[in-house]
Amino acid sequence: MQSWRLWRTIADADINDPIFRRVSQIQKPTARSMPGWRPPRLLWLAAIFAAIAAVGLAPPLLALALILPMIMITLMVAAPFYLPLVIWVAGAASTGEIISGIYREKHQHTYDLICASTQGKLQASWSFASGILYRGGAFAALRWATAASTRVGLAALAGLALFVVLFAIFNHGGFGIEQLRLLLIPLLLIALYGTNMTQTFVMSHITGLLASSFDWAKRDALLVGLAAYGLLSLLPVVGAGLLVAAFTGLAFEPQPLMRLAIETGAPLLIFGARELTIMALWSALKRRLNARLGEVDDREILRRDAAWGVI
Repeated sequence: MQSWRLWRTIADADINDPIFRRVSQIQKPTARSMPGWRPPRLLWLAAIFAAIAAVGLAPPLLALALILPMIMITLMVAAPFYLPLVIWVAGAASTGEIISGIYREKHQHTYDLICASTQGKLQASWSFASGILYRGGAFAALRWATAASTRVGLAALAGLALFVVLFAIFNHGGFGIEQLRLLLIPLLLIALYGTNMTQTFVMSHITGLLASSFDWAKRDALLVGLAAYGLLSLLPVVGAGLLVAAFTGLAFEPQPLMRLAIETGAPLLIFGARELTIMALWSALKRRLNARLGEVDDREILRRDAAWGVI
């Protein structure tokens, strides 16, 4: 898969690459040693008395102090469900930062020097984009959260599969369409959940580099790049949703096998459409940056000395 090959070059970025190191540390100024400030004990004591007085004068504040931890716990438990949206927003932010970073280098007349390295323009630009992505700590946190959520989902699915198999054995009901549907659909959704991050950031890289390769104003490049990223990443999801809605909204009740095909086809459609989009964008980026044939091949794209990375 093209997206997975490209993702491995992002996940296993070479920290010894001079372009990557320069860009990833571009907003990390040298920290000056400053004496640490510690609040005096009298201030802590005054804060404790103020909190007690506030609760005594306004008892509802005590309920608020109990509700806030519950809200935080709920948000942590529900994190796997809104994580794809967070990843999509992070991908959009990365696209904008890639375009802004390249235009900043162009304004300083240093981007041509970066692209003139022995790596070639395409690989140098890809290292530049990866350096921007690693510049903050959000990318590492999203990778960890996605990996943890995927493993939890697979563990839950394994338990569900064991329960379904045992239930079918001891109740002599056999293993039919409904049991297959109960296991296959969650498996596809977990696979789609896991690949969402890889495809999102690969598409963010490509759209950011592609939009910044034209001689546009920075504002126009940002507008086109962000619009392309948003449309190309959301259209497969919208298309799959419309497909499922169209079939489920039919007057007749679909057969169990047809229903299974529709429900399993939606995640596959989303993944396949995004994969084809990435392949088309990658081909366009290679032509746009005049990559030589074989310079960045599917089998040797941005080789690293270390092992390939995973989620």
